Amino acid sequence: MNKYFSLVVIALCLIMVSCSQGYKINVNFANHDFDGKKAYLTNYDTDDTIDSVTVKEKYLMFEGNIDTAYYARLIVDGKRFGMIVEPGEINVEWGDEIIARGTALNDKLNAMDEQMSKIDAKWELIEQGFKSGQLTQEDADKQSADLERQQVKLFYDTYSSNKDNAIGPWAFTNYLIYKQFSTAQLDSILKTAPDNYRGYKRVIKAQSDARAIESTAVGKKFTDFAMKSPDGAVHHLSDFVAKDGNYTIVDFWASWCGPCKAEIKGALAQLYQKYNGKGLVVLGVAVWDKPEDTKEAIAKLPVPWQVMMDDHYTTEPTDIYGIAGIPHIMVVDPDGLIISRGLQGEALVQYIDNIMANK
Repeated sequence: MNKYFSLVVIALCLIMVSCSQGYKINVNFANHDFDGKKAYLTNYDTDDTIDSVTVKEKYLMFEGNIDTAYYARLIVDGKRFGMIVEPGEINVEWGDEIIARGTALNDKLNAMDEQMSKIDAKWELIEQGFKSGQLTQEDADKQSADLERQQVKLFYDTYSSNKDNAIGPWAFTNYLIYKQFSTAQLDSILKTAPDNYRGYKRVIKAQSDARAIESTAVGKKFTDFAMKSPDGAVHHLSDFVAKDGNYTIVDFWASWCGPCKAEIKGALAQLYQKYNGKGLVVLGVAVWDKPEDTKEAIAKLPVPWQVMMDDHYTTEPTDIYGIAGIPHIMVVDPDGLIISRGLQGEALVQYIDNIMANK
């Protein structure tokens, strides 16, 4: 009877393609700093919270059943860690560095992370070289562009070799973030991807961004938006752009973004000092950030030009312009036409110098 019952269960599982299997996630912290903090296990694609527990005595555990493995984020006290939730026992060591071991896909993901860490280390060397004067802005920009190409290739290669497991969708959506595509290019790429990829939230967002980029491309008139600052004042982009015959640099940035702050202290500060009041306006647009953090960064950097900011975390301006990564710098002419998008560093300085010289 038991044998017959087992065969029936197996047959039902085969009919349903897959059966739920158990997973257990053990998280061991290096110290007691997180004791009493709430931890959340979330689905990376949907942002849904799958489970939540409280850290006790440097330890927490998530346990459950799963039909299909997925990329997840483990969030503790605002700190995030990406991993694969899959059948089996997963052991997470949470210290200065965080790593998940014990299951096939997480071990595979670790190998990819090692490659990304090497690229990140090179980013730090470039930043140090620029700060110390060993690298010019132009050299730093060239080396940074090369590293960005390496990142894009790494995500694409990881996606290509993992299309049919949980690593694939995560790598694919990151590939779309790091490289901008037209709607036609995205449609072509998706034809080679598994059918279910089209339903992923971040793929849908990439398609929306591509449409937004095309409607706000170079040669198009700028699209207006409004932001309500913490003091209650409402400002529109049109309050600052295409006014009094000025060209306008619009800088989308956030306080936590290192490259954003480098642009503010570098090329943007240089251009502001050179051309402020002489036919050029620099305008900051704070996005993806807490208002209090934005205000603190404005004071500390400092940021001497006008900054539009909202009274809450906002993505509306970047949604309108299809911006997937910051800093993103846009130049608008006196007639309100977008004449440049994406220039940074020395390339931006040379571009503006040329415009000002030929006014």
